Amino acid sequence: MTICTSGDNLVTKLSSTGWITNLHIAIEAYKYFIEHGTHKHIFKEKEIEVHYCDLTEDNVFGWCEQVDDNSWLIHIHNALGYEEHFRTLFHEYMHVVQDIYGLKDEGLREHQAYQIEGIMYKEMCGSLQTVH
Repeated sequence: MTICTSGDNLVTKLSSTGWITNLHIAIEAYKYFIEHGTHKHIFKEKEIEVHYCDLTEDNVFGWCEQVDDNSWLIHIHNALGYEEHFRTLFHEYMHVVQDIYGLKDEGLREHQAYQIEGIMYKEMCGSLQTVH
């Protein structure tokens, strides 16, 4: 599996451990998702591009689109805070897994993605003090 970023991926944010970039957050969220998800065997075989851009007019934090059978393009708002950034990436990574398994029910897709984003964020970062 390959992960790459494009767009405003070098925007920095202040975390409890110092300054980090969007690129760093995307990779850390990806690694955590692979290591702690029950779907790692299938997820890590795919290619994902995380594209950072201004999504203000779209009124969303992110969205995921399948490019072909093995690759996805995830758009992420370039001005998210630390916590929302991780949550949004976990949410969109879950949509990749749902696409792989062919889950089409939008209500169920969103329910599962919101569950995963909350669980994974709490497990990964819940005890950290972050600066937004």
